[in-house]
Amino acid sequence: VYFCFQALDSSGQLKSGFFYGNNFWLGSRSQCLDIMNRTPFEFAKRHILNNTRYRDPQNEFPPFQLNYFVAHIRHNSTLQYHINMLTEDVISLGLCLPASCSMNNISFILEGIFRDRILLINDLYSVDLNLIQVKNLKDDHQWLLSGAIPLICVVLVLTFAMMISGTIYDIFTYQTYLKAKSKTVVNVRNAIEKMEISDLSSLRKKSRIGKVLMCFSVYTNTKIIFNTKLDTEAIVVIHGIRFLSMVWVIILHSIYFTMEYFDNKVWLLRLSEGIPFQVISNGTVSVDTYFFLSGFLLAYTYLKNKIDKERIKPIDYREKLNEFFVGLIKRYVRLTPAYIMMIEIVQLNSVWYDKTSQFYVQERPHETCSKYWWRNVLYIHNLFGHNTMCLSWSWYLSNDMQFFIIGQALLILSTVYFYVTVVILGIILIGSIILSGYVSYIYGFVPTLDEQNRLADVLYFPPWIRIGPYIIGMITGYIIVRFNKKIALKKVKYNNLFSCKRILYNQLLEL
Repeated sequence: VYFCFQALDSSGQLKSGFFYGNNFWLGSRSQCLDIMNRTPFEFAKRHILNNTRYRDPQNEFPPFQLNYFVAHIRHNSTLQYHINMLTEDVISLGLCLPASCSMNNISFILEGIFRDRILLINDLYSVDLNLIQVKNLKDDHQWLLSGAIPLICVVLVLTFAMMISGTIYDIFTYQTYLKAKSKTVVNVRNAIEKMEISDLSSLRKKSRIGKVLMCFSVYTNTKIIFNTKLDTEAIVVIHGIRFLSMVWVIILHSIYFTMEYFDNKVWLLRLSEGIPFQVISNGTVSVDTYFFLSGFLLAYTYLKNKIDKERIKPIDYREKLNEFFVGLIKRYVRLTPAYIMMIEIVQLNSVWYDKTSQFYVQERPHETCSKYWWRNVLYIHNLFGHNTMCLSWSWYLSNDMQFFIIGQALLILSTVYFYVTVVILGIILIGSIILSGYVSYIYGFVPTLDEQNRLADVLYFPPWIRIGPYIIGMITGYIIVRFNKKIALKKVKYNNLFSCKRILYNQLLEL
């Protein structure tokens, strides 16, 4: 029967490239669903006659509905090269089957087949197969009613409503107030109509509700985000470092989080042999520039107004303690609401993606965030394994918050006991360096892509490993403030430093 061959042809089968990581045996979902379409293709009439000479199109369609299913299967073949990714041993198999088949029916049949090892691949690749799950890829929208999804939807709707309300208030009320205020001030300055001062007092300034609405204004916040004007005390080079670092981080994460869709993952090891790809293969240190910047800006903004004044005043320990907690609360309030919104949006998208996608992804926020979201809110999720992280790519925020607590405490301490603070900073910096070397040694770390993935939980996420650049940033911030942003280097010293940099870079390339 013709439609049976079509269904078989639409189902997945073993593909070439298995040794290099091709686990996508997806078949053709579009062809499977189109088998039931009785509308003929738009061919020329002579071609239609030729195509129907040896078969009857009226008998080619299935007497029942078909559906496309995907089975995710874990294999243990040692013939396939691995680079220590969580999903690299997962096969995605497409199946074009009658729609009346339930996922439980298909799971039962597949588990029996895998248990009895009746497939050619079992002997061909010396592999055992274990079923993970079967999906029908139908979006019945029932997931919108499960777990915390309804609450997330309500919060998102309310947030978007506040954004619309805030933008309307901003454009039609607050901006009108600013224009009228500006016009009145000009009139007063020109002494043309002093009576207009009364108009200024009659204009309504922002109420408390207005201030809240302005926080959600898309118009004003967009202007702030894209504002490129710098104040007189800005350190211009910081913005250049931030931009280049952001480009580096985006490139790295764009590749890393799409690797699980590659059908030749091992080829990355070949690419990493070339010099241009070193930017990617060594991208694990790209975030260190942001740790440096964060530590630098914390020290610079704190010390620039206090480095000389604080030592004159008598020590008030209660005031110091209050300063620490106020700074911590401000930072938490500034970061956390937007962070929670991002967790909600990603969780919502992840649930939908899991229901409708053919792929089995490593990052599963709909499972991890529903259990461990509180770790993110407390900024401690980097202390747990990668497998249980909610939004693993947000580990930086937890590290940065932990570093901020340490840095803020040390900066406040430096205004009272400066040399004690210097000693503590030195101990933390040297201790982090020694600990990084020791951990690398006991785990036998070699700087290759597969080892970086394998040891991420002990060398990439822990704060005690990554705090070094933050401390160096704080020290740099102190030096810049101490010398009033004027560090003069003689030409000989500059040339020597530049030569050392080139020698170090060349040595790194040879490793």
